Amino acid sequence: STPLDLIETGKGLKFQAERPHLVSLGSGRLSTAITLLPLPEGRTTLGYGAVDINIQGPGVAAQHCYIENKSGVIMLHPSGNLCAVDGLQVQQPTRLSQGRNLWLFAKSCRFTFCLI
Repeated sequence: STPLDLIETGKGLKFQAERPHLVSLGSGRLSTAITLLPLPEGRTTLGYGAVDINIQGPGVAAQHCYIENKSGVIMLHPSGNLCAVDGLQVQQPTRLSQGRNLWLFAKSCRFTFCLI
């Protein structure tokens, strides 16, 4: 199987990935984009500039946070910046599990975490 499968389901499309990933529904209310962002083994840095996943918005830091994947255990590291999981601010490394919502810098940037 490929790392990402696209399956037609009548009038819709189903994306199925075999690796942990984030799902972004775009950068604002009017966005129509859906983006799957893989979380490979190791560290994935979120922020702007020379990072793995570029995010934009007021209050975002260049190295805003990072997500570490160690053998399928996924941890969010806030790096001292505003991050929330399911609406609760986190300041310490926090394990992500299936379906958790990750908010960065208030509620401007939202991702849903999918284990597989």
